Amino acid sequence: MNSRARTVMIKQARCQILRNLDIVYPSGLTMKSLYQTVCSVDEMYDFNLLVKDIAYLRDKGYVMYVDDAMGGMDDAIKKVVKLTADGKEVAEGTDSDEALEI
Repeated sequence: MNSRARTVMIKQARCQILRNLDIVYPSGLTMKSLYQTVCSVDEMYDFNLLVKDIAYLRDKGYVMYVDDAMGGMDDAIKKVVKLTADGKEVAEGTDSDEALEI
């Protein structure tokens, strides 16, 4: 797979994560649920990629772990992720991020 195709796949997965979290906003989803939704589109998507994508989206300020406010969940697959206000704007398209545009 060439680097352009890989870049598009990464952006698509990150956008799908944001869209799925937007659907349940202001609630969140477990990492397991997010993983299943991304896998429904890309069967080759790996849980380790989800962890990296969530870390990227957290660094951008678009998502947060709900569990962190309560001391954090040790098992990554059980962590609950939700959109921040900035993430909601990107997910809805009222704000844009060139790094997520395909």
